[in-house]
Amino acid sequence: MGKILIIVSIVLAAASAGVGFVNRSHLLKTKDDLAASQQETVTVKNNLEGEIKKYVEAGKTISELTAQKQSLDSDLAKQKSDLSAKTTQLTETQSKLTKAEGELATANTDILTKGEKITQLESQLAAAATAVQTPVSTEEDKARITELETLNIKLDEDNKNLEGKLASLQKAAREKETKQGLTRVTGRVLAVNQAWNFVVLSLGNKSGIDSNMEFLVKRGSTLIGKVRTTTVEPSTSIADIIPASLARGLSIQPGDDIIYQTAQNESAAF
Repeated sequence: MGKILIIVSIVLAAASAGVGFVNRSHLLKTKDDLAASQQETVTVKNNLEGEIKKYVEAGKTISELTAQKQSLDSDLAKQKSDLSAKTTQLTETQSKLTKAEGELATANTDILTKGEKITQLESQLAAAATAVQTPVSTEEDKARITELETLNIKLDEDNKNLEGKLASLQKAAREKETKQGLTRVTGRVLAVNQAWNFVVLSLGNKSGIDSNMEFLVKRGSTLIGKVRTTTVEPSTSIADIIPASLARGLSIQPGDDIIYQTAQNESAAF
């Protein structure tokens, strides 16, 4: 009986040892699997953080590109608007110039007609003067001569008025042509003298610039102020800064753009 118990104990001990060995193997394998899972979790976490970072950076890039697109769209719309305004201005100027040319042609025709009448009257007066050398026979002849002299004086006055009107129309046409050309002229500020409140411009009388002309000064799309020309050279001009026109906190600097001031571009600037 004792032997049997000993044998049973040995068998149980062996079985326990086998089970312990198996459990230990399973435990080691489970520990290795857990370590591998933890390593995989860390890798997945790092990959996930990298993807999140890429997503955030992509979001920032999209926002920046969207903002740039909106800015470009705004600039494009402004340029289209400026182009439309300038086209309208050019059309109006051309229409006014055509009208002035028509008035000029009419005035020239009137002058020619008046000139022919004056020539006829001069011939009549010459004939009358010849007749005057002999005693005037009737009061009708005297009245006719007086009438012709009065008419000649009136025609002379009309001719002078027409010549004045023609000169005014020619001057207006030249001014319109000059202003039409100046709307397409732009330049730069070459130098600034803050102490004496004047600037040097890159435009001169070769570009149609004259004294006492006002120019807008801009930096990009920002209006800085206005200047008025005082001394004009062939390729450069000196202009006084108009203090009341300067934007608050800004001052004119070398490299700023200058644009000839017209009613259209002044209203567009504001």
